[in-house]
Amino acid sequence: MQNSSKANAAKVIAIIAFSLVMTALAIAIISDVTLFAEQVMAFIGACLVSVMVFFFGCILFIVSIAFLFGIYLLDEYGFWPVAWTKQTFAEILKDYAITQEQIATTTLIRTALIIICISVFVLSIVALSLRKSATKDGDQGSKGLTISFGVVSLILSILGIFMCTIFLLIVPNLA
Repeated sequence: MQNSSKANAAKVIAIIAFSLVMTALAIAIISDVTLFAEQVMAFIGACLVSVMVFFFGCILFIVSIAFLFGIYLLDEYGFWPVAWTKQTFAEILKDYAITQEQIATTTLIRTALIIICISVFVLSIVALSLRKSATKDGDQGSKGLTISFGVVSLILSILGIFMCTIFLLIVPNLA
């Protein structure tokens, strides 16, 4: 049998919904990378430098214990390589604080993504409903594409709404 107009509409809507949700995912990744690139790179650098400081501190700690004055330092300051590591990590990250402008931009982008995900959610349900209606009307054509795109779009839109909402709840506490 030939595909009905309902089946064709369902297929087109499902493809549009899938395209929108994948575009929203790309926008989220690109915006996060561009907005927070300095902070992410500073965090990675702080982690690497802190590991090196810790190993260097451990070597100095062992040497100081061997020369016996390390026992006094251990009693006085505890395991001081950890204190050095924490101080180094904090000093590096202090220079790369998240700004209010970044928070405002991220909030705007996430709000737009929530709107896109809600519209994708609705479009996915409409596409799946149209496909089901076309099947009831006797159209037995290929329905795999519509169902696949519709279900994947539905799941990704739900996850997108959830993740953007969580992100919006967390971001104001970053400043």
